[in-house]
Amino acid sequence: MFDFPKSTLFDRRIPKTKFYEHLQVNNKLEQMFIKEIDKIIWKYKLSPDTLNIDSGNYISEIELLEVHLRQEKVSHNIIEQIDREIPYHIVFIINYANKYQLWVSYKEQHKNREGKFKVDTYFKTDWIKQENLELKIEGLNLDQVYESFIQQIGQDQIIVDKDEGLKRAVEQSKERDKLKRKIHLMEKKIAKEKQFKKQVSMMSELRQLKAQLDGEQP
Repeated sequence: MFDFPKSTLFDRRIPKTKFYEHLQVNNKLEQMFIKEIDKIIWKYKLSPDTLNIDSGNYISEIELLEVHLRQEKVSHNIIEQIDREIPYHIVFIINYANKYQLWVSYKEQHKNREGKFKVDTYFKTDWIKQENLELKIEGLNLDQVYESFIQQIGQDQIIVDKDEGLKRAVEQSKERDKLKRKIHLMEKKIAKEKQFKKQVSMMSELRQLKAQLDGEQP
């Protein structure tokens, strides 16, 4: 699938019941698992044992899980629950009808729950064909490899400034997303508004939001 060293290939199927048993899954989420997910394969394991690479300050192992779907859409809650509970950094390879998406999150160690993670923001690709599926291992340690994965998957969603770092880049990405949502809502309101004076006022606000977005662009 990826041009990774053979030593990193794990390729083992994980029964869905393992997730029910070991993750904090309520009945509603369990039903979502059953309805949406066909199978989960632990595809690759990236660690000092499988790669000629050092651990990072924060990351000692990266897992790539291939999630086969029964339908084209997977609930965000399912991915986030797996991501939060498994004590490693994960790249999700979402598979439906021979089309793929890559998902990856910015995550930090939970301050109050040992071995658990706080999942902040997801970056993902569009649906792509397998022959166009690409991910490269780049970096001198696993921190850098994971950061590179986020940038490769996020593409124009995130740009990391070397001086400010990944965390700040994620914060800026979230700020831009909020502005884009505000702009979209304002455009819808303007389209529905019939009073000219109110339209003029809203157009002024819309221009300010767009100017702010342009200023936020990295």
